[in-house]
Order: sequence, then C-alpha cells, then structure tokens
Amino acid sequence: MPKVVDHDERRREIAAATWRAIDELGVDGTTMRAIAERAGCTIGRLNHYFDSREDMLVAALRYAHVRAGARMLTAIEGRSSSDALRAVLLEALPLDDERYTEWKVWLTFWAQALNTESLRNEHRQRYLEWHLLVSTLVADAAPSLSKVAVQQAADSLLATVDGLGIHVLMSPAAGAKRQAIRTIDTALATVLG
Repeated sequence: MPKVVDHDERRREIAAATWRAIDELGVDGTTMRAIAERAGCTIGRLNHYFDSREDMLVAALRYAHVRAGARMLTAIEGRSSSDALRAVLLEALPLDDERYTEWKVWLTFWAQALNTESLRNEHRQRYLEWHLLVSTLVADAAPSLSKVAVQQAADSLLATVDGLGIHVLMSPAAGAKRQAIRTIDTALATVLG
C-alpha cells in the first residue's frame, strides 16, 4: 500500500525548514539546497510543493505569522479586555528565544519585502490582521473611545511594539526587556486612560 502523505503538513515542514535556514544563513544564504537539507528531503521534493524559492519564503513568513497569531490568541484566553490587550502586545515582543528568533528573521524579511512584491503583500495582509486584533482589543478595553480614537490608539501601540521590538533585538543590555515591558504598560495607561 502506498504511503499516505499529508501535503499541508509537508508544506508546513518545508516552511519551518525555510525559517530555520533564514535564521542560520540569512535570506541571501538560504538556497534551495539549504532548505532541502533542513527539511530532510531533496530539491526535487521542494519543487513538488513550491514553484519557486520565493514561494517558499512567502510560506515561511506566513508560517511564522500563523504561529505568532496562535500564541496571541492563546495569551488572551480568559483575560479581561485590558489584560488581553497587554498580553497580546507583550506576546509580540522578542522577550524569549523563540520570539527573538522570529524578530531576527522578520527584520530580514522586511528588508527583502522592499524589493519583493509577494513578501510585501504577505506583510501587508498580516499587518492588517494584527491591526484588526489590536483595534478590537482597544475598543473592548476602552469602550468610550470613538472609532477614530480606537484606530489612532491601535496605530500608536503597533508603532510602539515595532520600535520596542527592534530596540530589544539590537540591545545587548539585560534590562532592555524589562524596559520594553514598562514602556508597554506606560503606553497602555496613556491610551486607556
């Protein structure tokens, strides 16, 4: 009897292998061979699941966003609206090894997205989803805010997370993570009153 293969799972495995290759080698060093080695398969097998290296890069980016999104949804379970908002913002920061690696690779992707439309489109779509989640949580936490004020608050919080993420990633100081948490708390106090 032929072996049954879960094609979606295999694509996720290849996306994860692509992610690992980018973490280790950077985007420029992430060749089809490097991905195949990390996926434990041949280049021919990669070509069976993806049309191009660019398609694998987009899949890897999507894979990371899906994982981060799932963590955020888990983080808000059972929390009050303001605690849920705080949990989501903190979950987005590189405060542990997994999220540090994600940020390191995301920065690489952001640079590549400037010149690669498919990566730019993927970033844009995931950012819209991220903005919607934060806007919804802001509206729940501060129901007296107008729709415009909710959008402005979400914009401010997302910009704060982006800036803090880069700062934590680039800072060797042990206190950078604690400072990022304090900054999120200050930003939330400002936004939520």
